[in-house]
Amino acid sequence: MPSENNKLTYFFSQPHQPFFTWGVFNAILAMLLFLLSYKGVVVFETTPNLFHAYSLIFIVFTAFFQGFLLTTFPRFSQMPPLAQNIYATNFTLLVAGTLLFYIGVLVNIWVMLAGMVLLLGNQLFSFYAFWQIYKASPSPDKYDQFWILSAFGSGIVAHFLLIVSAAMGVMVLEELAKQAALYLYLVFVAFSVGQRMIPFFSHVMIAKNKKTLKQSFVLFSVGILTNLFFPPFGAFIFLAAGVLIGKEVYRWKLPFKEAEPILWILHLAIFWLPVGLVLGSIGEIAGWAFEKEVLFLGLHLVAIGFVTTVLIGFGTRVTLGHSGNMMVTDNKTKMLFYMTQAVVYMRALYALTGTSFLFDIAVLLWLVLFGGWAVKYMPALAFGKRIT
Repeated sequence: MPSENNKLTYFFSQPHQPFFTWGVFNAILAMLLFLLSYKGVVVFETTPNLFHAYSLIFIVFTAFFQGFLLTTFPRFSQMPPLAQNIYATNFTLLVAGTLLFYIGVLVNIWVMLAGMVLLLGNQLFSFYAFWQIYKASPSPDKYDQFWILSAFGSGIVAHFLLIVSAAMGVMVLEELAKQAALYLYLVFVAFSVGQRMIPFFSHVMIAKNKKTLKQSFVLFSVGILTNLFFPPFGAFIFLAAGVLIGKEVYRWKLPFKEAEPILWILHLAIFWLPVGLVLGSIGEIAGWAFEKEVLFLGLHLVAIGFVTTVLIGFGTRVTLGHSGNMMVTDNKTKMLFYMTQAVVYMRALYALTGTSFLFDIAVLLWLVLFGGWAVKYMPALAFGKRIT
């Protein structure tokens, strides 16, 4: 049996291991705290909505993004792996900032803000590492790396604006920051990586349309600003973005029906981006026309349908591949993949009906999803155990 020192050495031997572990742990903790706040059991020093958005975007999803890209960005760029001291320092910032944020949310807003500043430092640290790799890369084509960096930079700007809005109580700035963080950071990092890796994994050797990322980024930016100042019309911009991305994804002709589960979950994720944008926009437009609240339908279709599904897909693939396990999935893993979709559908039903018990079920499914993934894959992720 390996000693505790050997386990710790292995745990920090690759960047994705500590970051994915922290992401899974906080996916459960952050959602539990939000549920307790929603039920009135816990009182926050900030609004539950800000806590919910911030904890998921800048703690949970950021941990997964950093774990994946600190591992793969050097490979994309034909550069050697990062030195352990670099990603270990960044992980320390992530953990310290997370703990301060949680403590501050419960006891003091200034402690919360201090945690947010540390987490911003965590993002800046990652961006600097990626930028140094980007500059030194001998790769003749840095198109994908450029857009990944652009998305990370957008996330840093959005993060800073959210800190300012939390300190000053400026709601318009908070809304701008949250939408920028979702569409220009979360969605764009995931899409920049997905449009590179998913066709490659699927053996689809089609020349990508290099205008798609640029046009999507512009449409997202215009849509965010339009949402702020002319709310009903922003949905039309996001609808256009959904159609644009949908045409590109359709052009790839991904072999969804023939794909193994480890691959079709990624196909499903990338399909959710245009579908979520289109359905969410239609829902927003219908809600405005009929004066009915749709409870952030479009936001959750994209954030859960696309971003969460792609994280589960890539997270499973990276965990298996980097722990020496076979790239195959059993029935338990298939159930976890189906669970991602159950979370999407239940959250969409809640948005359309406003029925509170549907919210409870959506949260429960989220907790089962990440808890089940942890039980199944944490031994391989953290300690390299053979599970398949």
